[in-house]
Amino acid sequence: MMNDEIQKRCNYFFKEKATVHIKLINGAFYNGIILEISEEEFIIFIDRYSGELPIFFTEIARVERFTE
Repeated sequence: MMNDEIQKRCNYFFKEKATVHIKLINGAFYNGIILEISEEEFIIFIDRYSGELPIFFTEIARVERFTE
């Protein structure tokens, strides 16, 4: 995904307060909710296991709604 598309998807899921699955470029992934979008450079994310962490848009490969 392109950075603009990732930002748009993050904004949408943030407004919906939806649980999302985020896959990073390095293969790691997180499941949780977007707590905050900060200065259009990164998000503050609450992962179900790791807790609160910043994730830069440049690190994100894919963002999609989480399903069990």
